[in-house]
Amino acid sequence: MEDDPRRPPPGLGELSTGELQSRWWSWAASSPAGSDPVADPDGSLCARNQPADTWYLAGTSKGRAERRCSVPKGRPVVFPVLNFTGTKAECAARLAEAQGTVVWGRSDVAVERIEPTPIRIEGVEGNPVTGKAGTVTTHGCGLWVRLGPVWDTGPLTIEGSAGSVSVSVAYDLQVG
Repeated sequence: MEDDPRRPPPGLGELSTGELQSRWWSWAASSPAGSDPVADPDGSLCARNQPADTWYLAGTSKGRAERRCSVPKGRPVVFPVLNFTGTKAECAARLAEAQGTVVWGRSDVAVERIEPTPIRIEGVEGNPVTGKAGTVTTHGCGLWVRLGPVWDTGPLTIEGSAGSVSVSVAYDLQVG
């Protein structure tokens, strides 16, 4: 019997919220601005710098995006609906306004609200997250999704807003 992809697998579900966010933010900071997955206009950068144990999806820093991505069959998928960094107070203020939904195929997916947590972001020079090479320590928070191993191809829609910021990403996930 295949795992329910709407539930996080045991290993992924056991990651602390700080580790989960640190890993994703470091992935987002692993490429220079303009060639990073968050700025990806069509999905052509989806596979860039993906780790071996998880597949990350990127939202947008603002606005809309439509992407077609190939995801390895059976790989857990993690992504933010909305995510923020800053001081604990800044993060909490942004998170208080945050709302979001995720639909995979025709099913709503559970969204996890992660309160401000200390995180470490490791990035390359010129990355869009910190702008510099090395490690930055800050707080992270947001609305996150941990999908279990994915087996089926299909649409995934991410919608979120916080104050004047709104994001909308439509993925065509090709699983294989």
